Amino acid sequence: MASAGRVVIAGGTGFVGGEVVKTFQRLGYETWVVSRQARVNTAKTPSLLFSKKNEDIKNLTSWDDIQSGGLPRGTVAVINCSGQNVLDPLHRWNEDFKAKVYNSRVKTNEMLARAVSEAEEPPAAFIHMSGVGFYPPDRLASEAGGQTEASPGGQHDWLASLVKDWEAAAKLPASSKTRVVSLRSGVVLGRRGGMIQQTLPPFFLGLGGRIGSGDQVMPWIHVKDVAGLMVHAVTSPMSGVYNTVSPDRVTNDQFTGAFAKALSRPAIFPVPGFVMKTIFGSERAAMVLESQTVIPEKTLASGYNYRFGDIHEACREFAHIDYCDPDED
Repeated sequence: MASAGRVVIAGGTGFVGGEVVKTFQRLGYETWVVSRQARVNTAKTPSLLFSKKNEDIKNLTSWDDIQSGGLPRGTVAVINCSGQNVLDPLHRWNEDFKAKVYNSRVKTNEMLARAVSEAEEPPAAFIHMSGVGFYPPDRLASEAGGQTEASPGGQHDWLASLVKDWEAAAKLPASSKTRVVSLRSGVVLGRRGGMIQQTLPPFFLGLGGRIGSGDQVMPWIHVKDVAGLMVHAVTSPMSGVYNTVSPDRVTNDQFTGAFAKALSRPAIFPVPGFVMKTIFGSERAAMVLESQTVIPEKTLASGYNYRFGDIHEACREFAHIDYCDPDED
């Protein structure tokens, strides 16, 4: 069967990127993954390497390859899922870690934007992950009903400024024929990584509970909808910023209840806010303790149909110790 096109995916060995790779492959696309794991190749085209870490990844190339050789010929889309985990409890929230978080997002976007703008055959789309941290928490928001893609932001704290620079780094020259799509994502939920992988063991043992008051609105999205929205961005005329969150508005307490119910477990052990602040620092803890109502207005208007738009439906899909991906044979 002929390939539907070649897609270059940065960060394709991670939680979100791995799902994106598999989704495009199922649709007949040839995927090339940009990873720090690849050996440096001095040729003008990226190297073909086999990754033992993930058998789905056959075409693995390095950032050095992209810098020196540019995009492989026939690239129809470039996707950037790179980014150091901000809520990594093993790292203290200091200037060194902030620099690592910043560079993993901003510098990679700059590098890919340069490769896209210099390509002899411009790809149709350059898509990158972004974050709803761009918007202020509800207590500071100027719009009481929730924040859409048109709402102001990017100024209230360091993370908001990061998102502003992150998106600016992806901008292309006005003459470019490539569409730029910024996906401002909420908390990404899925069995194979992120928040669910970290919280499943305590919840399964009946030790789970709400975080802080539990009243805070939690913008969320299933990882399969992140991947689905990226496919939609390649195959439709999408351009600009899109809130990558579910239309189902839930609080942390409602998520906790849905997750515990799907696991048939109680959830009676709350995590006090001061514990989160002690582990992550006040600035990072605010990401999960503050209420933030984000509306995917433009995303819905684009015609995208969510696979897991309801939190109970989403939890039933990933709340399993012995997980079987419904999309895999």
